[in-house]
Amino acid sequence: MLGAFIALLDVSIVTVALPDIGSDLRAGTSGMQWVVDAYVLLLSALLLSCGVISDRHGRKRTYLTGVAVFTLASLACASAPSIGVLVAARAVQGAAAALVFTGTLSNLVQAYPDHRERARIIGLNGTVGGSAIVIGPLVGGALVDTVGWRGIFLINLPVGLLTLWLGARSLPESSDPEHAHFDLAGQILALVLLGTLTYGLIESRAYGWTSGHTILPLATALVALVLFVWWERRTVRPMLPVRLFRDPRFTVPNVASLVLGFGTSAVFFLLSLYLQQVQGHSAMQTGLRFLPLTLSICAVAPFASTLCGRFGPVHVMAVGYLVSGLGLAGLVLLDADTGLGPLTAVSVVLGAGMGAAIGPTQLAGMAALPMERSGLAAASISTTRQVGTALGVAVLGLIVGTYAGTHVGTAEFANGFARGLHVSGIATAGATLAAAAMLAALARATGKRSDARRTTPETPPMTSHDEART
Repeated sequence: MLGAFIALLDVSIVTVALPDIGSDLRAGTSGMQWVVDAYVLLLSALLLSCGVISDRHGRKRTYLTGVAVFTLASLACASAPSIGVLVAARAVQGAAAALVFTGTLSNLVQAYPDHRERARIIGLNGTVGGSAIVIGPLVGGALVDTVGWRGIFLINLPVGLLTLWLGARSLPESSDPEHAHFDLAGQILALVLLGTLTYGLIESRAYGWTSGHTILPLATALVALVLFVWWERRTVRPMLPVRLFRDPRFTVPNVASLVLGFGTSAVFFLLSLYLQQVQGHSAMQTGLRFLPLTLSICAVAPFASTLCGRFGPVHVMAVGYLVSGLGLAGLVLLDADTGLGPLTAVSVVLGAGMGAAIGPTQLAGMAALPMERSGLAAASISTTRQVGTALGVAVLGLIVGTYAGTHVGTAEFANGFARGLHVSGIATAGATLAAAAMLAALARATGKRSDARRTTPETPPMTSHDEART
């Protein structure tokens, strides 16, 4: 869990440092978006391949390799002389984090085959991740206000070295090479798809929707998507077997994970800019104002994992997404001069929803595939969330930037940013509430199917065609 801790710490800790990074390295809004999205983009693009590598070549080996590269890339981030070098180093961090995230979940699944114990330990993993989100803004704010933004990357070094030492001594090795095959063509197409889509969305604000800088990347992303689906259906050994999406137990958690990343994860980026660029708080003050949200995540996550063991993860997810949607809708209450009370109320509701959604979503995704495919299952559920986060940062940043303009510090910027935040809240709340309804429908269908099988044990199992139709 320590590896996932520093990977998640790096997501949350960088949010409070973005204004200082932009000022020091002379980067605009799009530059600050790339500091976030370079990490998330490479992470999301490589997760599926890293899951296959983990299953094929050893889950311990690939996990520790990811931790080592992540630690070295953190040192490169801390010494970056320009925004371009920083973005490149963040991309390397993201690639290494893909090995770390898939290794974390797949190693845990291998270690805890009992579903109740697995629910408990993945819930604990969610709590550890939540603690990284709690510590990140606080430690990041303190470091930015004292030693500067470069300190937020140096803090990864001692934790990374400790993780390598402990992991090398204590982690058991496991692999299932007969179930894992590397798909180079699929990997290249996935990277092209996500890279061009993210670039087109982020840069559209600077160049406009009719510019070739926007149209060409988005058109390339569309072609890459079509080719990716065609190739994954055609190849004998696909990176992501398309037939898996015939089963709603696999499809629904992955779609929900995408929505979770698009809404709740991307909102951290917006709230950090809102608190610093609109309300004028320091990095440390911003970290303190994140506490109600992050503490709420940590308080609810263990309770949610316990409920998963009793009722199943999909039921808990449905409630978590419902509460998250209400919290996102609460963003319409935040204006340029909103006080601490409304912000705290919105943060507590949003954090409670996230705490009830993150761990159960991971558990549902892992439960959809057999244990020998744990690397692929971990990669799939992590990929959809990270893709959602990358798209959320790009799309929501575009919305807010369109309303706010570029004149930071003016009343026009502050009021425009608040209007963009309202639109973003409505959009993300709608998507999250739709995911909650989809999960509730799956929970009802699963419950009816289980009841039918208990009352009529002689009924033969459903065929794959029947499952797909259902």
